Amino acid sequence: MSDAGLLLQAAVNGLFLGLVYTLVAVGLSLVLGVLGVVNVAHSTLVTLGSFFALELLTRGGVDPLLALPAALPLFFLLGALLDRLLVRRVAAAPEAVGLLVLFGVMIVLESASILLWTTDTRVLPWSLGRTILALGPVTVPLARLVPAALALVLVLALDLLLRRTLLGKAIRAVGQHPDAAVVLGIDPRRISALVVGLGTAAAAAGGIALAMAFPFAPQDHVRWLAWAFLVVVVGGLGGVRSSLAAGLVVGQVEALSGVLLPFQYVYVVVYGLLAVTLMVRGRGLASARERAL
Repeated sequence: MSDAGLLLQAAVNGLFLGLVYTLVAVGLSLVLGVLGVVNVAHSTLVTLGSFFALELLTRGGVDPLLALPAALPLFFLLGALLDRLLVRRVAAAPEAVGLLVLFGVMIVLESASILLWTTDTRVLPWSLGRTILALGPVTVPLARLVPAALALVLVLALDLLLRRTLLGKAIRAVGQHPDAAVVLGIDPRRISALVVGLGTAAAAAGGIALAMAFPFAPQDHVRWLAWAFLVVVVGGLGGVRSSLAAGLVVGQVEALSGVLLPFQYVYVVVYGLLAVTLMVRGRGLASARERAL
């Protein structure tokens, strides 16, 4: 393949990566942007989504695409329960307390996942994912194309929900002016449960998309947490469109760096992007939250 063909292939791969990264990150961004809670347990919910798809496929023969409609309401309810038990309480506590509590949740979920599935790396035995399309000089595995398309549809659906519906306007009102939202008759507790539920459902969907495209293991959640925070910091918090743009940038940077540089420098470039973003914005997550929604 020519150099131009390699770059084109890398750009296509970066597009697919960026869309999946956006889906993984958008729930974290939403919870942080609206509620001000840094949900470090978000990534373990992503891996739970991956194993949910694996269990349905291996035990029940359910295609991962059909696992998604089952996962969304189930994980939404799990998120609402998590909000009722923990998130709404830590939202009113000092930030350090919230981080410690949710870090504890992350450890518990990771440990439970390792007990159930061990630390072995798994691959989703998805027959459709073995199909590869050839489009000129570019090869497009369905194992990348399908989860990327799925991610795009879900991200755009969430954006429409937040921007075009009364429910979305209520969510944005709580994120921007919580006291004024109460005066308008919006119940912040219901919005909190809704936001955490949506964030958890998005995490599970991201996990299913990742499982279609990549091998996975319980301990991999640390990697996805780092990637999610990178997208959040680059794009700002709470805004779905900015998260989408940031995810695409991160995906392109990773993919093109992998072609142009030795592998060991790829993460240097990606996290260099994070460092530059933090320096330019000065206050990192705090300044990003001011631009949320």
